[in-house]
Amino acid sequence: MLKLDYFRLFTQIITALISLWFLLKYKNKFILLLTALLFLSMIVESIGVYFLMIEKSSFIYSHFYVLFQFFIISIMYGILIKSKKIKRLLFIFSISYFFLWLMVFLERDYFPYLIIIGGVVISIYIFMYLRKLLLSNEILNYKELLPFWVSVGFLVFYLPSIPFFSMHKYFQDRSIFYVINILIIGMNIIISFGLIWSNKKVEY
Repeated sequence: MLKLDYFRLFTQIITALISLWFLLKYKNKFILLLTALLFLSMIVESIGVYFLMIEKSSFIYSHFYVLFQFFIISIMYGILIKSKKIKRLLFIFSISYFFLWLMVFLERDYFPYLIIIGGVVISIYIFMYLRKLLLSNEILNYKELLPFWVSVGFLVFYLPSIPFFSMHKYFQDRSIFYVINILIIGMNIIISFGLIWSNKKVEY
């Protein structure tokens, strides 16, 4: 289990470094936010692996991480989806999520539900972007679009994580959590591929 945690962290570090390389090269707002998200994930996951080794709770770090993660992704899709109506919806989602996040301070047992709701909302963001892409001329060159690959990577993690954390209370221990590691590894591989394959010169 711990070996898979290390490999997950390794893919996170590699993906963050690749993103930083392309950020320095292309200086793109979308890549800036993606790089910030990846480095934040790398730091929090490093803390998580360390605390797992010493059998100490990393709740407080994870709790703040999901909030910043949610807001960064909300801004990323706010950039991609330029509709004012959609941006208002993103704002409402963000405010609602923040109040839910505050409530989890009072009852830690609700933390998995915070992840579930975040996963649902982020999946909605992604589908709204993909719908916009489908209805635009950009769909002809979708394989060259970094946001497309990032969205696919996010979906690989967030969609399966919704049923996973919905059933968390039935798990006897952490042995099944290898599934989350595999999803994160898959997400990182897809995002890394997108960074290398896509056209980073496009302005979002």
